[in-house]
Amino acid sequence: MKKLTLKCVVSACGVLFASTMSANTINVLNPSFETLPAGGLTSTGGCGLVVGCQYSIDVIPGWNNGGYSGQWQPGVLPSFFLNTADLGPTVAYSNGGTISQTVGATVVPGTIYTLNVDFGSRFDYPFNGTADLLINGNQYFSTGSLVSGGWAPFSATYTGSAADAGQPITIELTAFGGQADFDNVQLSDNSPEQFATPEPASLVLLGSAFAGFAFWYRRRAAHSRK
Repeated sequence: MKKLTLKCVVSACGVLFASTMSANTINVLNPSFETLPAGGLTSTGGCGLVVGCQYSIDVIPGWNNGGYSGQWQPGVLPSFFLNTADLGPTVAYSNGGTISQTVGATVVPGTIYTLNVDFGSRFDYPFNGTADLLINGNQYFSTGSLVSGGWAPFSATYTGSAADAGQPITIELTAFGGQADFDNVQLSDNSPEQFATPEPASLVLLGSAFAGFAFWYRRRAAHSRK
């Protein structure tokens, strides 16, 4: 009985002192590229006969552009471009160069940062491309498997180091040959909290455990005096 009661107390205490992970979404401007440039998407050349296809060149609100890139709406799908849309009608594209954004958060040691990006691969214009986190001059690349004519999730992770503390975090979307399409950019962190505040239910459990232990101790003490 003594061993079981002490085990319950230690278990309850574990509820109070166990480490937890706190997930937070880091703000990314125009993450699904649905915010259009001033004047909208005005170019249609190169779309063939696809209804609703239009694009902009070198302008993506919230992002910095390098090379021939911009936003586009593939139009009515399926077509010889793509089978399906992703989150909305508008996506980012790059025909070479990098689309980038430095977010407001900076590196905190021990925090795990996760970048998620959807990659679109056109039937007619396949590509090699990457999505990465640029931190203190180092790139942390995403991995995933492309789907011809469709969309696929890619992700990259980075764990904050003491050497990178306070460094800015930049998202980079890059194409190498062909056209890369990107959508649904998400960045999050998981921060360890060593001494988490217990939830009300945990406090009830802890209190019950200590009450049980006190009752057992009083009975044992009374028995030993007889």
